[in-house]
Amino acid sequence: MKTIKCLFVFILILMLGCVNNKPQSQEEKKSLPSYNGEIRIKGAYALLPLVQQWITEYQKLHPEVVFNLSPLGSGEVLPEIFSDTNDMVMISSELPDKLEATAWVFPVAKLSVVLIVNKNNPYWPQIHKNGIKKDDLAKLFTGEIATWGDLFGEAGKNPVSVYLRSDQAGATDVLSKYLWLENQELKGIGIVGEHLLMETIKSDPLAIAYCNFIYSFDSKTKTFIDPVSIIPLDLNQNGQLDLKENFYESFERLQRAMWLGKYPCTLNRPLRFVASEKPATNELHDFLKWIILDGQKLVPEMGYMELHSSEVQCCLSHIGK
Repeated sequence: MKTIKCLFVFILILMLGCVNNKPQSQEEKKSLPSYNGEIRIKGAYALLPLVQQWITEYQKLHPEVVFNLSPLGSGEVLPEIFSDTNDMVMISSELPDKLEATAWVFPVAKLSVVLIVNKNNPYWPQIHKNGIKKDDLAKLFTGEIATWGDLFGEAGKNPVSVYLRSDQAGATDVLSKYLWLENQELKGIGIVGEHLLMETIKSDPLAIAYCNFIYSFDSKTKTFIDPVSIIPLDLNQNGQLDLKENFYESFERLQRAMWLGKYPCTLNRPLRFVASEKPATNELHDFLKWIILDGQKLVPEMGYMELHSSEVQCCLSHIGK
């Protein structure tokens, strides 16, 4: 009898808890004002395709919510964080310490940077077979190695065309860090935006550049964009591509290597929404919550890396469940 009574009390407590929790969450929801006009998001090219897809899927559920999405180099968008013309900015680069401490920062995904060449390069068979050492990549991007022939024992043949992002891209920060260089040490022809960069690499057989992984493949077929190819990295710098370093033949295998940490972690970085303060409207709150829960399902198929479960919980606490 005592056991039955305790069980009854326990069930009653659970029922009361459920009843009490529901009105509380509704009250919190009602305490947020409604948003008037478009939700304005500006920022990094690295996040643009994913956010576009998120918006498309979200509007199927909430067609009444309107967005205004525009790209800008991640470095250039920093002054926009405290502007009244934006609700959130997309950031793919490291934030200055001062901004990190004062702005509202919200992680949404992760992305890798890859190095690319044109497969019509006369030295592509050697590059494909043996990869390129990090030390040699640094020399290519600083101009110390000026021709492809210099790299492969044929001095002076086929000058290297180095292309850089000229719009303060977060990808440039990532590459510099990987090569142990400062951004200003990189030398090459500046290109604005990754779409133009990819078109330039397609037309130049002697090109070398870098891009966010998502721009290196066709999002529908998951095949790499011909004739652009990702440079295999000779990670242990022994002059050959060892079995454990060779995971570049398909989108799926390379993405898995990135997720497992076989691909250099310094070429990965977090992608974040940043605002001057915590978004305080129903529409913004619900959109961010949807991104962290349902929206994460779209992340890997788009070529990004999803947040870990612990990061998801942290984000939910950050916006308020």
